[in-house]
Amino acid sequence: MPVANPGQTKNPSRNSETVLMLVGLGVIVAAALIVWGSLTLAGGQQIPGNPFAAVIMVASGKLAWPTAATVWAVVIVAVIGAVVGTGLYVWSGRKPHRTRVDSAQQHLGSGKEIASIRERAVAEKARSLGIDSSVAPAPFTTVEGVPIGKELVGKGRLLGSWEDMHLDIWGPRQGKSTSRIIPAICEAPGAVLTTENKRGNLDHTRLVREFRDEDGNPTRQVWVFDPQQVANEPAWWWWNPLSYVEDETQAEELAQLFSVGDDGLEAKKDPYFDPEGEDLLANLILASALAGEPITTVYERLVDENSCHHAVEILREHGYPMIARALNARLGLPEKQKAGIFGTSVKMAKCLRNRSVQEWITRGDTERPHLDLEAYIRNGETLYCLSKEGVGSTGPLVAALTVAATRTAEKIATASPGGRLPVPMLCPLDEAANVVRWPDLPKLYSHFGSRGIIIMTILQSWSQGVGVFGERNMKLLESSSNVYVYGGNVREKEYLASLSELCGDFTRVRLSVSDARTGKSSSRSTDEKKIFTVADLQAWPRGRALVLSAGNRPTVAETVPWMAKPYADLIRQSLNEYAPKGQ
Repeated sequence: MPVANPGQTKNPSRNSETVLMLVGLGVIVAAALIVWGSLTLAGGQQIPGNPFAAVIMVASGKLAWPTAATVWAVVIVAVIGAVVGTGLYVWSGRKPHRTRVDSAQQHLGSGKEIASIRERAVAEKARSLGIDSSVAPAPFTTVEGVPIGKELVGKGRLLGSWEDMHLDIWGPRQGKSTSRIIPAICEAPGAVLTTENKRGNLDHTRLVREFRDEDGNPTRQVWVFDPQQVANEPAWWWWNPLSYVEDETQAEELAQLFSVGDDGLEAKKDPYFDPEGEDLLANLILASALAGEPITTVYERLVDENSCHHAVEILREHGYPMIARALNARLGLPEKQKAGIFGTSVKMAKCLRNRSVQEWITRGDTERPHLDLEAYIRNGETLYCLSKEGVGSTGPLVAALTVAATRTAEKIATASPGGRLPVPMLCPLDEAANVVRWPDLPKLYSHFGSRGIIIMTILQSWSQGVGVFGERNMKLLESSSNVYVYGGNVREKEYLASLSELCGDFTRVRLSVSDARTGKSSSRSTDEKKIFTVADLQAWPRGRALVLSAGNRPTVAETVPWMAKPYADLIRQSLNEYAPKGQ
C-alpha cells in the first residue's frame, strides 16, 4: 500500500495566539505610520524620521497635533481602505474555488510523483510515437494526448498518453460529459468512435467534429448510428454487421455480443441451452457472411429451421465441413431439445426482426452509402453509436459496430510502421455497461493501447461493470487501465473501501501544550490516518477527480468543463444547430 507524505496537525490554541500577536503588531505599526505620515503632510513643525518617536512625542505633548494632521489622517485611512478593499475584491475573484478534498492533496502525488501524466512527459511521448502538430485538423486539437484535468497546484495540464487506456467511474450528475467525454471527443486528432444512450454528447460535439472550412462546409464526415431514434437521425447510410465476419472466430465473437446483449455475463445462464444457442447463432452468422447475405437472413433461418439446410450447404461449399456437420446434427436432434436451442438463439437475435432496425443494417431499395470502416478510420472521421436499454434495445448491434471498427483499426495498425495507427483512434464508450456490452474488452485493453486504439470505458459504478464483464474481468479491466478516474457519487461501500486503500495513509503528528505551575510542557504523538475515508469518497465534490495512473502516486485533479475550453463557441454553435428546439 502506498504511504503518503507525513502530515502534521498543530495545536489550534497555539496557532490562534500566534495569529493574534501578529495582527496586533501589524495594527500598531500601521497606526504609527498613519500618525507620522499625517504630521509630515500637515507640515509646520520638525517631524522625526522614526514613526514611533513621532507617536511618543505627540503623546507627551512635545509635538502638536494640528487640524490639518487630522484631515490628512482621514484621507490616508480612506485611501488605504480603498486600496485594501479593491485588492481583496480582486483577490477573492481570482482565488481558485476550493473543495473539502483539496487539503488532502498535500499527502498525494504532485510534480515528479505524477510525471508521466503531466503535459511535458505526455508531449515527449507523443513525439516519440511520431504524433505532432502536423496531424492536427484544428488549432484546438490536443495532439499530446487525452485531456484529464488540471493540477490543483500550478494548474498544469494532466493528460493520458497515446498508449494509455482509461477506466472512468462517475455517478450521475458529476460532470463526466461536461469535463471528460466532450473535451476528449473535441480534442481528438484522429478517428473517434463514441457510444451513449442519450444525445447530449452528439449534440455538443457534432459540429466540432465536422471540422468546417472557412465557408462553413464540413471537411470530415460524421456518422450517427441511431436505429432506436435516440436522436431522430435518418438512416441515410447503412452497415451490414456481417461485412467484418471473415471466418468462424469473428462469427463466434459476433454471436457472443448477441448472447450478452440483454443480460451481461453475470446473468443466470442455462448450462446447456445458452452455449448451444450461441453456437447455433455463430454457425448461421458464418453461413450468411460467406454467402454475402444480409444479417436478417440469420433470424429468418432461426424461425424457419428448414431453411437451415441451405446454410449447411453454404458451409460445406466454403470449406467448413466440421461446422456444417455440427449444424446438420442439431437439425436432427429430438424436437423438444432442438426447439430449446433454436428458441434460445431467437431470443439472442430478436433485435434483427425490428423493422426500424433493418433499414440500418440492410441495403434496402434506395441507393445509400455503406459505411466503409477502413475509410472512416483513415480519414479521421467520427462515428456516434446510440442505443437505449429495455424493450427493442439494439445494444448487440452497437457492440458489433464498435467491435468491427476497432478490429478494422487493429488491421490498419498491424500494417503500419511500428504496428500502430499513424494517428491514434479514440473510443470514449459512455454508458459502456448499457450500450456496448463487450465481454472480451478487458482482455484486449493493453493490446489496443499498443496499437494506438485508445479506449475510455465509462461506467456509473463498479457493480455496473461487474454485471457486464463479471467480477474477474472487471478487476482485469481495472488493472489494465493506465489512467483510472473516479468522479464521485458512488455509494458502494466495498468498492469505495478498496479505492481508499489504493490512496493510502498519512502519518498525522499531534503537538499539544499544557500549562503547569512549573512552566509549559509539550508532547508529541503520531497515528496513521486514511487520506480519504469511504465517507470522503462517497461525498466527493463536483469539479474534482481522483486520478490513479500507472507508476504514479494518486492525485486530485481539477476538472475542466468544455465551457472553459477554446472551442466553447463551436460547441454552442453545435447545440444551436443540432440540439432539439422543442415545440
